[in-house]
Amino acid sequence: MKLASFSVGGRDGFGAVTENGVIELTGRLSGRQQTLRDVLTADAVDDARAAIEGAEPDYPLDAVDFLLPVPDPEKIYCVGQNYRAHILEMGYEIPTSPSIFSRYTRTFVPHNGRMEMPTGSEHFDYEGEMTVVIGRPARNVSEDEALNYVAGYTIANDGSVRDWQKRGPQVAPGKNWENSGMLGPWITTADEAGDPADMTLKTWVNGELRQEGNTGDLVFSAASLVSYISTFITLVPGDMITTGSPSGVAVGFSPPKWLKPGDRVEIEIETVGRLAADVVSAG
Repeated sequence: MKLASFSVGGRDGFGAVTENGVIELTGRLSGRQQTLRDVLTADAVDDARAAIEGAEPDYPLDAVDFLLPVPDPEKIYCVGQNYRAHILEMGYEIPTSPSIFSRYTRTFVPHNGRMEMPTGSEHFDYEGEMTVVIGRPARNVSEDEALNYVAGYTIANDGSVRDWQKRGPQVAPGKNWENSGMLGPWITTADEAGDPADMTLKTWVNGELRQEGNTGDLVFSAASLVSYISTFITLVPGDMITTGSPSGVAVGFSPPKWLKPGDRVEIEIETVGRLAADVVSAG
């Protein structure tokens, strides 16, 4: 099942995405949940699945504007330097512990959104990433049990402003430019998405394939990241963990293939979905 947040007719809602359109679920479940985060918090994904059985779509796909899958997550953690090929591409050593930083909701645009070209920098990079969405509160969970706390998966572009990323010992300034990343288009539930240790991710810029990697190349798997992060903080439903990017980022080319206004970035994980957005001039 694919669960999405969207806007239609000037109103925000959520529902299930099917081949034929979107089935709205806002307020239709037994708990009268009003947001997708409410559904995850109430552990009501099975209720949503039952509610769409035999239902006809309320809207065609082109009638809704997608929002971030969970518009108001409590936390978004990102993991850097996690694909072996990308680590080698950047000239770094294989890490022994995950490199983790935070991003904020307003730094992401939804599917078919508009990423803003950073002002004062031309070093705008893309990073396609498989993203874990938490479905149950998780604290001090083992790696063996970690995926039991995952509701599903979505896709991110951890858009990076490389020169700002290197201005100090912390990468946060280069990772938190407003409207610099992408997130979506929906959450594909864990049962449908398949094995998070065997997902192929591809990124295109203006139709040119730039990245192609498999999550089997991750140094720290989705399960290990959920377990690791849950040791220092409670992960709650709707929290997201982006898991790192494969090789082929703009800075890895000679000369670098930086993003610029007019570019279109598309990222696909076949079992999860396809996320797309355009780069526009800021302001």
